[in-house]
Amino acid sequence: MKSQKQNKMMTVMVALFAVLAVLLGILAVNVVQLKKFADLDNTKKTMIGNSGVEIYLPETYYVASGLTMEIYNSQITNQGTHISEYNVYWECEVGEMLGRKFSIAATDEMLGEYPLKVTVYDETGKALARKESNLKIVEAKQWQFSILAIGDSLSANGALYAKMQENLGNLMICNGTKGYEGFLTEARLGFSASDYLTEIGYYIDEGEEVHKFWNPEKQRFDWNYYKTTTGFQPNAVLLHLGTNGLLSGEENADNICKIVELIRKDDKNIPIYVVQTIYQSDQNGIGSMKMNNGSLMFPGEMKAERDLAVFELMSYLDDKLSDEKNVYLVPAGISMDSENGFVMEERPVNPYSEETEWVAVDAVHPAPAGYYQIADVIYSTMCGTVENWK
Repeated sequence: MKSQKQNKMMTVMVALFAVLAVLLGILAVNVVQLKKFADLDNTKKTMIGNSGVEIYLPETYYVASGLTMEIYNSQITNQGTHISEYNVYWECEVGEMLGRKFSIAATDEMLGEYPLKVTVYDETGKALARKESNLKIVEAKQWQFSILAIGDSLSANGALYAKMQENLGNLMICNGTKGYEGFLTEARLGFSASDYLTEIGYYIDEGEEVHKFWNPEKQRFDWNYYKTTTGFQPNAVLLHLGTNGLLSGEENADNICKIVELIRKDDKNIPIYVVQTIYQSDQNGIGSMKMNNGSLMFPGEMKAERDLAVFELMSYLDDKLSDEKNVYLVPAGISMDSENGFVMEERPVNPYSEETEWVAVDAVHPAPAGYYQIADVIYSTMCGTVENWK
């Protein structure tokens, strides 16, 4: 018979192998993601040494006067919520460095540009990553223009457009053949960028055998065809895609870039605002979210995996689109509070406990307050770039 000491050793060895298997599994997930996004130069440059920590910030972060906007520590690095294990240090002449975010309440007296620097340190004070950006506080403007939103269910919410209208003094004219809560768009629930590049219908609208951008003769997404057949002539485009198809990595990102390319092919000057998709809620929300038929929305998926995919999508789009003429990235991904921005409900911590915890009802679509944050980022970016419109 084995001694008690041998049994304990065997138990420890089994536990160690189990931990090793989990770590290898997590590593495999990350390797797959890194292979899908092979070219992430702008965030790799932020890494100090071989720390493995990378930071994403846009080169210019716009804030319109009168608004309070925030950048969340857990949403600017490839570490996701594990950023709580590090120290994040913000440096800027204006704004506040708080426990989990940088917050700026912009006023007219602050109009101008300010260097914005963020550094991630480990517990010993060693710098792991650093990024320098430009905070630009701009005048809050109101002007009349028409806009066409192309997107998925994240851009099919009235709270988003209502807040934009409030900021713009109700001067924004929404174009589109789909109506959501009083606002016209071209948002289609469940659509990905790939769907807009494919001859596919919209299952929710039985009368739409193929989406409005598909030219049957040219067999492609055709911006001029859309304008001719619908009669809409928008002054700006809001491209709001990325969540559907998120884990397909570079393929998803390239499809977003392809839509930009095809619009630009037909219109050399129209401003295109590419909204970077947001982070989802915590693991409880992701793991329990259900579709209409009762089945799980994200079976077996980890928040860490989806967070990394969002981070890499932001970085990739910045690499590919930031230098394109009249194409503007909207950094919603770093500015919508994914920790508190979703509708929550109380649930028992276990089947027999009276103790409860808060869980996101919908891990993907924010509460109105979350949409208001997205609207403020879009509006601020527009205020900072509208002078470039032609």
